[in-house]
Amino acid sequence: MKKITLFIALFAVIATQAQQTFMVDWDQSTSVADASFTIETGDTVIWTWVNQSPHDVVASPDEMDAPGDFGSLIQTGVGQSYQYTFTEVAVIDYLCSVHATQMLGTLTIEQALSVQDKFEKNITFFPNPVADTMRIRSLFQFDTYSIYDIYGKQVGQGNGNGTYTDLNVSYLQTGVYFVKVVDGDLEATIRLIKK
Repeated sequence: MKKITLFIALFAVIATQAQQTFMVDWDQSTSVADASFTIETGDTVIWTWVNQSPHDVVASPDEMDAPGDFGSLIQTGVGQSYQYTFTEVAVIDYLCSVHATQMLGTLTIEQALSVQDKFEKNITFFPNPVADTMRIRSLFQFDTYSIYDIYGKQVGQGNGNGTYTDLNVSYLQTGVYFVKVVDGDLEATIRLIKK
């Protein structure tokens, strides 16, 4: 009986640790890349209004996978928020009905992801290919990034700025590079194409 109780307690601790909360700044400057990410069942997303304009968070009109209770009312004011905990595997296209062509994204909810997998799936670089300036975005706050050429030589580096950073890559020659993003023990490497 002790083994069963210990197993149940251990399982409850592991299940609780796997659940995470992610924040999304929600206004007309939020890009599709900033609003699209992969999470796991049990995770919560909080959208926070960052300007005075009216916004909501709702499933796209033709969306079939969204839970029936997903979506907020239209709210106005800085600091307003909407949160939802996702319990089912789904791919959900969503938007702000007030700014339907500007504010939209896609949520991919998977059954189970390791923290490393979640970190890797939620690092985005855009635009890519890039001419001068690109943005690194992550659901996780990240510490540093490094840029390497195809020979493995480091040609750039910098610090993260919370969950995103803009970097000037105009100094790079045309070609292929690799950008490594690090957050403590987590890291992801993405291929960058410089125009």
